Formats: sequence, C-alpha cells, structure tokens
Amino acid sequence: MTRGQKTVLAVLTLLVAATAWAILYTRDWATSARRLHADQMRAVHASPQIVDTSALQTAQQVAPLAVTHWEQEYAQQALRLADRSVDLSFNAALEDAKENPAPLTAETAPLAARVKDADARLNVDQDRVAQLAEALAKARPSAKDDVQDQIDLAKAQESLDQDELDDAHEDLTRAGGDKLSLVQDQLDQHEASEAHTGKSAAGGGGGTGQAASPESSRAANLVAQVEAIFSLRTKESLLQQARQNALARIAKDTAEHEALEKQLDDEKAQKRILRRRPVANAGAKSSGAGAHGLANTAANAPGNPSSKPSDNSSATPPVTSFGNAPVNPPVNAPANSAAAPTDAAGAVVSQLTFVKHLSADQKTLALYDKRMEAEEALATTYSNWLALVVARRHAFLHGLFLCILWIALVVLFVFVANIWVQRLFAELPMDRRQLHTMQGVTMFAVQVIGACLILLIVFGMPNDFATVLALAGAGITVAMKDFIVGFFGWFVLMGNNGIRPGDWVEINGVAGEVLQVGLLHTVILETGSWADAGHPTGRKVTFVNSFAIEGHYFNFSTSGQWLWDEIEVQAPAGKDPYAVAEAIQKLAAEDTKQNAELAKKEWERVTPSYAQKTFSAVPSLSVTPSGAGVDIRVRYLTRADERHEVRGRLYRSVVELLRDEGIPETAQARPST
Repeated sequence: MTRGQKTVLAVLTLLVAATAWAILYTRDWATSARRLHADQMRAVHASPQIVDTSALQTAQQVAPLAVTHWEQEYAQQALRLADRSVDLSFNAALEDAKENPAPLTAETAPLAARVKDADARLNVDQDRVAQLAEALAKARPSAKDDVQDQIDLAKAQESLDQDELDDAHEDLTRAGGDKLSLVQDQLDQHEASEAHTGKSAAGGGGGTGQAASPESSRAANLVAQVEAIFSLRTKESLLQQARQNALARIAKDTAEHEALEKQLDDEKAQKRILRRRPVANAGAKSSGAGAHGLANTAANAPGNPSSKPSDNSSATPPVTSFGNAPVNPPVNAPANSAAAPTDAAGAVVSQLTFVKHLSADQKTLALYDKRMEAEEALATTYSNWLALVVARRHAFLHGLFLCILWIALVVLFVFVANIWVQRLFAELPMDRRQLHTMQGVTMFAVQVIGACLILLIVFGMPNDFATVLALAGAGITVAMKDFIVGFFGWFVLMGNNGIRPGDWVEINGVAGEVLQVGLLHTVILETGSWADAGHPTGRKVTFVNSFAIEGHYFNFSTSGQWLWDEIEVQAPAGKDPYAVAEAIQKLAAEDTKQNAELAKKEWERVTPSYAQKTFSAVPSLSVTPSGAGVDIRVRYLTRADERHEVRGRLYRSVVELLRDEGIPETAQARPST
C-alpha cells in the first residue's frame, strides 16, 4: 500500500468515525419536534383549569381515527355531545363564579381594594363628564369654551382611570382573585376553538386520516390485513379509554349531584322553618345555612319592617364548580337572634336573598342532570363505536385467515405438482438426459409460479402494475443482460439444433466434448483441433451460455457422431503408386462400409428433402507427388469415439499390404483412367 493510499484510508476511516459519533450524538434530534409538541400539549392539559374540558379533548383525539362512514357518524356525534357537555360545564361554572366569588387572600385583598377604588373613581369621572355635558348645553356662548376645556380634562381623567381599572383588574385576574373573569377567558378560548365552531368535526373523521389509514385499503393481501388489525387494536384501546373517562366523569358528577341535592333539601327545610317561625319566637336559637353558607333568623321573615339585610355571614360559603374544583359539603352555620334586629349591620340576610340562592342551587342541580345525560350519551356513542371497531377487526381477522389458507394451498399445490412431475417424467419413454433436463425446467417453473402467487397473496397487486412491470423489466434487462441471455440461451442450446452432453463441438474457437448444459453455464472437456489426434487436453472449460449464443458454435455430432478422418501413406520406391492407392482405398472401404451406410441414412434423415443432394460415404483417394516420392491420402468416415481404433486398424492393414509381393512394380504400372 502506497503512502497516498494510506492517507486516503486514514481520512476515510476518520470520516466514518466522526459521522458515526455525530449520528449517536444527535440520535434524539430525529424525533425532537414530535416530542416537543407532545410536551407542550401535555403542559397545556396539565395546567390548572377551572372547567374540565377533557371530554372535548378526548373526542378531538379520537375523531381523526374514524375511517368508514359509520365511524365518521360516531365521531361527529361524540364531538357534538362532548361540546355540549363542556358548554354545560361552563354555564355551571359561570353561575358558581357569580354566586361564590373567590375568597380574598393576602395577595388578592389589596388588588381587590385597588379595583374597587379605581372603579369608584371611574364612576365619579363618568358623572363629572355627564354633568359638564349638561352644563355645556345650558352655558352661554361666551362660557362654552371654558366648559369644553373642562369636559376634555374630565374625559382625559376618565380615560386614565379606565386604564388604571383595567390594569388593576388584570392584576387581580392573574392572581386568581377574579374567578368570573378566569372562567370567561377559558370560555372565550373554547368558543374560538375549531371543535366548538364545527371545523374539526367536519374534517376530523375523514380527510387525510382516512386516506393514510391502512383500514381504508381495499387490498386483500396479508400485509394490508395485518396493518389494519394493528390499527384497529390501537383505535380500540383509545375508544375504550375514552369510554372509561366518560364513565368516570358520570360517577364524579353523580356524587356532586347527590351532595348538592342534599344541600338543597337542607336549604328548603331551613326555608320552611323560617316561614313557620312566628315573630314572637325570634329569640329562639335557629340554625341553617344553604349551599352558600347563609345564616337566617326569624327577624328575616317577610313582613317584619325592622328587618334589614346584611352582607356578612358567619358561615363559610362552599365552592360549587364543574370540572377540577370539587363541590364542598354543606356548611350549616347557626345564627342567634333574640328579637327582630333593627341594626342595619346585623348578621342577617333577607328572605329574598335566601330564595335567590335556592334558585341558583336548583339551576346548578339541573345543569348537573343535563351534563350527566350528555356524558351518558357520549359513553353510549363510544360503546357503539367500539363495537363497530371490534366487528371490523374481526372481519380483517377473517381476511387474514383466508390469506393464510391461500398460502397453504399454494404450498400444497407446489408440493403435489413436484411429485406429479417426477412421476410423469419417470414414465416417459425418452432419453434420460433430456428427461432430466425437462423435469428440472418444469419443477423450476412450478416453484417460480408458486413463489409469485405467495408474494401476491402477501403483498398484493402493486399499484399501476403494468407500469411497474414495464419499468422493472427494462431495468432488469439492462442490469442483468448476461444473466437473461444466458438463461434463455439454455433453451436455445437445448433445442433441436442445439447441443447435448457427449457432443463434439467448437464454441468460439474452443473445441471439446460437452459435459453439461446448465441453466446458465455450459461445461466442455477441451480437446485439440480435429486435424490433430483429438485427445483431451485435461482442461474443463465453463462459460456462460451467452458466450455461445452471442457468438457461434459448431456441433460436429449427429446421433452417431460421425466425422471424416484420413490416413497418409508414402508409396514405396519401385511400387506402382496407383496400385498401392487403390489397394489402400479398398481396405478403407471394406473396414468402414457399415459405418458409411449408417452415416448416410442419418444425414439423409436430418437433411430437409429440398436440400438433399447426392451424398457418398465411400472413402475418397488423393495421390500427391512429393520430393521423396508419391503421398497417398485416403479419407474415410468413422465414429468419433472409434476414430483412433479405426486409424490403427487401417495402418496395420496398410503395412501388411506393402509387405505383400503381389503389388506390381513401377514399370508395369499403368495410370488409372
């Protein structure tokens, strides 16, 4: 390895190590956006809210999971019922915020005083502006400018006090001292949401969720069935959780409803006591407080002119709200009164205020009933939707079992077909080598068909199958040209004019005996040229079938593998060369007579009738003068595997012929005509 190669190797190794470290260091960045969004949504949902909107949030989460038309109907119904339940919660929370303001604390008390003071100043400013406006209308023309200046100054002061009031009110709201404003802000956000306005309900069930869902696929393949089953299992768990949440809210509302109903019964009983109690018994001790901790005495009874209401109560008012805030149990605060009090600052309230509190409690109780009805309908909707999802999952399971059955049938078909093919070719009266080849091709074709069918069952028919098949075929043809030519070349080589194991062939200059013709490769045992002795060289040559198809090949074999061979003899001095040649030709003709007749019949059989010509298998003779005398060549027909044996036999016969004294001398010889 050179120095430059070492440097490049070191740089590449360092680059790979640095990249691997960077990937490990940033492995959490790939999902950072999704996790950040999830954390933000979790923080928003975890933040304390006066009104519980989880019913609508859950309906929004499961609505995009609706795929079919029936599921979309359930999703829209769930959104509508959840929105109604949340609206009822807001109505109850607003009523509760009006009846039960947030208690003042060390932090909110100064802010409340500041709001009250700013509101008082603003009222004074508004009255001042109104008075000046009246004075301006009555003022003389000469005094109107002065009055207008005073009006402008009063309006500027009014604007300043309004800004101070708004700032103080915002500070009080942030500190949690204005419960009504907090509920109203949350209500404004809810009314501006897409779920409340109907945008989410219109597009939540369908749209992109349906297009991307594996449940919407109509493919009956195995992969689609499995994906749909897993998707439905996930949806089933989410709907089950949504139903459990609705039932939990029903149980919570039922408990709060019973507690409030008990409070209301106590309040109504207290009201009856107050109505029946005479004024003379006002000194008796009475107790009772409503859901808002109101103390009442006999002096509050209607018709007592000396009774005066008081805003102070010795009882602690409970907080009744929907959602995250619990309903406090009724607190009965006893109040003592000796007679009809005449002090305006006394701790009594009027009968009218008491009745108003009873009406507010009764309205809250009715809101509880309506919300429980909405939640029960919502739980029923989730139950029906869940039953539909389970039924669809069962349908996909049925399709999955059908796919498995088809796969088993295809495998069984391939197995039985292989056995049948083996038995069929075992009974055919054909050449064993051809039978083996045809059997291998048939079994391979059956297995390929079975594999393709199984792939179609598992993955289904691809979209735009014709286009995909054309592009894939073009790409495969370019990338696997040699493989394809070699594979289809096998069919050409195994055809009528092809080659078989045992044939003597020459393929693109490589000559030898064919050992094997495979699907992709051909193997031959190399031999020398046909003019040589023809012994094998000991090398086994293997090449792709395309080597023979793209070039050319010669097959020197028929069924008998005939070939022309020759022997060369020099006529001895003093002997007539023509007589020697004729004698040698006669020997060759007698020795190869049987082979010549068989070869003639075979060549006539394989040659088309229109191309047949006069064919002679008789040995040919050639006499050639040379410097040392006369060379005699005799060509004869022989089998390829008997070539050397026939040649040796003829040479022995020629030697015996030349030793025979019966051959005439040169002087007595006459040229043949």
